[in-house]
Amino acid sequence: MKQYKEIRKIRASALRQLCIDRDWYTAGDNDEYSHLLYDLANDKENLSTADIIEIAADIMAHSDMSDDYSVESVAFEVARIADVFFEEV
Repeated sequence: MKQYKEIRKIRASALRQLCIDRDWYTAGDNDEYSHLLYDLANDKENLSTADIIEIAADIMAHSDMSDDYSVESVAFEVARIADVFFEEV
């Protein structure tokens, strides 16, 4: 039986649109926002669960969110926009 692995990637444009749609990342400057979009998301070869939690935590640290949000709920939204690929190993 062939073996496969799952690869998750997030495009900076998709993460940017998520932040715009949810009115997130309103308390970060341009350098912090670029770090989120490119260092934490777009330039990663394969996002792990830890990477998605790190992205969510960064979004929360730079957003004025109500107490209704948790890192888990933000991580869910981040994971939802990820592109998922399957590759034979």
